[in-house]
Amino acid sequence: MEARGLSASEAAQALRAAGLRAPLECDTAERIAQHGECFALDFGRGAGVCVLRRDGNVLWVDAAAATRGDGLTEDGLQFVQAIARRIGARKIAFETNRRGLVRKARKAGCRVVGFVMEKDVQ
Repeated sequence: MEARGLSASEAAQALRAAGLRAPLECDTAERIAQHGECFALDFGRGAGVCVLRRDGNVLWVDAAAATRGDGLTEDGLQFVQAIARRIGARKIAFETNRRGLVRKARKAGCRVVGFVMEKDVQ
């Protein structure tokens, strides 16, 4: 596995090219990348980019996108966990509305700790 640091502009460009879907309309790839540490990852069979940000004892994955291969879930979580251990974080967290990612993350040891609720206007 290879990881190298990226500038915020390089990370934003890679995230956009990979089709990043930011959870909030006001979040852009540039804004997300500016507030975290950005990495290019290459796992041999896959590659991608991620933006990590520490908040207390939690290492947040603010953005992650595969640029080659089947995704980043398993290998990406191993990389993030290694960084978390190195900096003394006690948890890893990320938000998603993608059911497939939730399924893969659960298999990798993650648990669901929140929900987004919505209701149609009557």
